[in-house]
Amino acid sequence: VFAICIFCVGAFPPLEFAVAVLYVVVVLMAANLFERRGLLLVSGVCMVLTVAAFVVSHGFKADAAFLRCLVSLSAIVITTILALSNQATTTRLREQAELLDLTHDAVMVRDMDGKIAYWNRGAEQLYGWRKDEALGRSSHDLLQTVFPGPRTAIEAELLESGRWEGDIVHTARDDRQVVVASRWALQCDERGQPASVLETNTDVTERNSAQEDLRQAQ
Repeated sequence: VFAICIFCVGAFPPLEFAVAVLYVVVVLMAANLFERRGLLLVSGVCMVLTVAAFVVSHGFKADAAFLRCLVSLSAIVITTILALSNQATTTRLREQAELLDLTHDAVMVRDMDGKIAYWNRGAEQLYGWRKDEALGRSSHDLLQTVFPGPRTAIEAELLESGRWEGDIVHTARDDRQVVVASRWALQCDERGQPASVLETNTDVTERNSAQEDLRQAQ
C-alpha cells in the first residue's frame, strides 16, 4: 500500500524527489556501519537535511513540494525502523551463536547436500579445522565419516522422524580417529521442506576405549 501511495504521489515528480531515495540509501549504509545510537543519529540528520532542503527551496508553502517532503520523511522513518529491527534480529542471532561457542561439544549445521554452514569453536578444538576452513565443505568428506550402518538408512530415519542419534567415527585434521556420540536434528523451511541439519557431536573416544578395556579384562 505504501509503495502504491509513493507511486501515486511521485508518478511524474521533479528531479528533487530522487533525494529521498538517496537518504534511504544513506540510512541503509549506516545500518551496516553503526549500532542503534549511530543509526538513529544518521537518520535524524537525514530528516533535518530533508526539511532544510524543502525550506530553502520552497519556503513554508503547503503545496506539492511539501507533500513530497512528507513522503521523503516517511521513507526515512520506515527505513530506520526496519533497519533497527534487522539489527535487533542480527544481534540476537549473534548472541545465540556465541552461546553455542561456549559448549565443549562440536556443533555444526549443514545443508541437505552436506555442506557445512555453521562450525562452532568446539568443532574447531575437536577436529582441528578452523571455521573458515570448514565452511562450505562437505562434512562427511572433510571428516571421513564412518557410519554404524548404511548411510541411506540413517538419512531416511532422519527425514522420517526429524532426528537421529548414534556413534560415528570421524577423522581429525591430524589423522586421529575420533568416536563421537552424534545427535542430528532436522530443520524444515516455512513450506515444511527439509532445509538443514543441526549436528551435535560429543567425543566418547576415551569412554569407549575404557569400556573395551573393561570387557577385555573381564
